[in-house]
Amino acid sequence: MNPNIKERIYDIQLRKKISTLEEATGFIKSGMNIAMGGYTSSGYPKAIAEGLLNRKAAGEELKITLLSGSAIGPIENLMGNAGIISRQIPMIESKTMSQLVNQGKVHYVEQQMNKMPRLLRNDAFGKIDVAIIEAIAFTKEGYIIPTSSVGMTPHFVDLAETVIVEINLAQPAELEGFHDIYLPELPPNIKPIPLYYVNQRIGEPFLRVNPEKIRYIVESNKLDETVKLFDSTAVMQRITDNLLNFLELEVKNRWNGNLPPLQTGFGNLASNIVSTFKNTNFHDISFFCGNLQEANLELMITGKVKAASTGSIQMTPKVLDIIRSYQDELKKIIVIRNTDITNNAETIGRMGIIAINTGIEADIYGNVNSSHIVGTKVVNGIGGGANFAQNANLSVCLIPSEAKDGAISTIVPMVSHHDIVEHDIDVIITDQGIADLRGKDEVERANCIIHNCTSPKYRDMLANYLKRAIEKAGGHHPQLLDEAFSWHLRLIKTGTMQEN
Repeated sequence: MNPNIKERIYDIQLRKKISTLEEATGFIKSGMNIAMGGYTSSGYPKAIAEGLLNRKAAGEELKITLLSGSAIGPIENLMGNAGIISRQIPMIESKTMSQLVNQGKVHYVEQQMNKMPRLLRNDAFGKIDVAIIEAIAFTKEGYIIPTSSVGMTPHFVDLAETVIVEINLAQPAELEGFHDIYLPELPPNIKPIPLYYVNQRIGEPFLRVNPEKIRYIVESNKLDETVKLFDSTAVMQRITDNLLNFLELEVKNRWNGNLPPLQTGFGNLASNIVSTFKNTNFHDISFFCGNLQEANLELMITGKVKAASTGSIQMTPKVLDIIRSYQDELKKIIVIRNTDITNNAETIGRMGIIAINTGIEADIYGNVNSSHIVGTKVVNGIGGGANFAQNANLSVCLIPSEAKDGAISTIVPMVSHHDIVEHDIDVIITDQGIADLRGKDEVERANCIIHNCTSPKYRDMLANYLKRAIEKAGGHHPQLLDEAFSWHLRLIKTGTMQEN
């Protein structure tokens, strides 16, 4: 055993709970509800999952319900492939898990992130048997210092009957001091959350836990597994350029030269947007979001970012180097918070953020499908996208105008699955252009989206559909119910949405 694990446990009494992986893993039984910390595949426990994998490989029948802070893709892949997960809550990310859900082999309970604390407190998913949390260290009082995320770990450790802690020696000890954990009062004693600017600290830099609940402490020595992002494409760059041009005009005409805090999401497009800020005149940028990527940290060390509030940091090797090299400067900028704050309607609204979300498809009125292919096959969970869109100062949806080399139009008559409703979308931006939907009625919105955002291959088809819908159906929100999903049906039958 690496002696450094003892050096990370400042509470001498807790050192007595240092255990082998086999001892800790052996406590978990088939049928249990297991809560694993982590948020957006950052700061999740790793050792126990591998221990469960070993038991399964040895022939043991093992099925659990997995609750997580949000998606924890690498663990979903490991335990999903092994057939260990029978039910997952509240979000999925991995292709393995989406396939299992779509095949009916795993029950998937999808929930928005902002609702999870309340549902957990109301025992909506049953009791939590074991919470497994990743930590940098324990304080001398026996409190947990998290690693690269917080998420819902405060609720997991509070509600679980037993807590297992993984001390991850690969995670940088320099993350100590980045966290700010604040739990709002519960109904009926709710009080305003005293957060008034992005990087304000209102809580504690550690996670309080009843030490009697901690049964095992095990060593881990593995960094978060991160997805390699691909280089920017021409379509991605046109979307980015359209967004930044739009923001420049908004700053000039509406916001007195000040850019409001941004929620940028995660993935290739979000990374490209953040990276492109380096080459703009924007300064004093702030982020209020669920995840910070490598691009966010790279932008910070240029001096362009003044504040960032997040639920997690994607811990790539480059980010690790940045944190170790600039820890003092970054601690003044970055605050890692729990879900109750990062995804709270009150804080999102008070910060006046610009919510930037993406989707699989949008319809001519601005409804967005961000999670299901052709309305049935889940790709990923909704996460916090809808909540950010609903409470933002400005809600923007970014989407390429077509997919599959033009076989699919991402602008359709009616979305096949609703995640974000049209009333929560202010602007749609594609590689074709910008549809500013503010102040427009339904038909005006449809015309704006069709003529500004649709691929030229499908523009006339959509314009014709809208014209006929107005003539035949009329009403406030014209739709031809016998044709609304004809584009999706044609795709299924012929492999393309285009008409012959």
